[in-house]
Amino acid sequence: MIALGILVAEGRSDVTDPSTTDQASNWPFAVLWLGGVIIAAVILTRAMRLANAPSNAWRLNAAASLALFLALNVLGSVGGALSGKVFGLPSSSESLQDKLVMAAGGLVAQAIVLIFFLRTWKWSALFAQSNVIGASPVPSAAPWSNLQSLLFGCAVFVIAWFPMQSVASVVELLQVRWGGDAPPVEGHLTFELLRNSQDTLLKGAMVVNVILFAPIIEEFAFRGALQMSMRRAGLPRWWTIIATSSVFAAVHIPVLVPEAMASGLTTLFLLALGLGWLMERTGRIIAPIMAHALFNSLNLAMFWWS
Repeated sequence: MIALGILVAEGRSDVTDPSTTDQASNWPFAVLWLGGVIIAAVILTRAMRLANAPSNAWRLNAAASLALFLALNVLGSVGGALSGKVFGLPSSSESLQDKLVMAAGGLVAQAIVLIFFLRTWKWSALFAQSNVIGASPVPSAAPWSNLQSLLFGCAVFVIAWFPMQSVASVVELLQVRWGGDAPPVEGHLTFELLRNSQDTLLKGAMVVNVILFAPIIEEFAFRGALQMSMRRAGLPRWWTIIATSSVFAAVHIPVLVPEAMASGLTTLFLLALGLGWLMERTGRIIAPIMAHALFNSLNLAMFWWS
């Protein structure tokens, strides 16, 4: 399997020269590889059925969950903009320091919102979990323990990493084959900022944000608030996972460089599908948080080793 992935990556680098003989040999292989991945995805989909999923520990009802999603996104943006105004930063600044200042302002606002909701849902009837419309009358199993969910999130990430990256590699190969530019190593604007900065302290702060704070906030916003608002409103599990994954991928468009747009969106959508499934499979948000943190960490490691 690893050897096949290496061949896909080699095909992606060689295909930029139409005169090479490797292009002709790698192209059929890529098509076959993509077909194999699709077949594997179908098999995995059958294995990922959620008919016997446990109840979810998420306590907010549909309205409160949607309010949390909107508050995290709107107030996060407002907090970032305000911190930029306070420190006199230009809105179009591309320096790592300025981005961190604005990110810190947004993070503080989001943390306040999240803490408020987490504390409030324990005693306010407004935030009480409502019954899911159309839910089965048969009681579901209890949510997994936090430790089980955390370990399961790690295991699922390890299993899913290679297939996910393989699909992204095929998308890159197709992009080049159809006349597009090969995606750069720095496919994410955050990586560009890290590459261009010489300040070790700033780099360390950004790494902490990427592998710790971002997964927590994004998972509470998407797999928690958005996905569970739709579930509490009675929508089927997989419909909510797909809808949430689409929104998750779309909001990352501004931070992807144009050449990496196709492969980046593909990877983010597949990642989000897995994270949404983890939320439903375990009934705990700690599972997608852990998998998301591992995804960001491994991408950072690959970026620095490239």
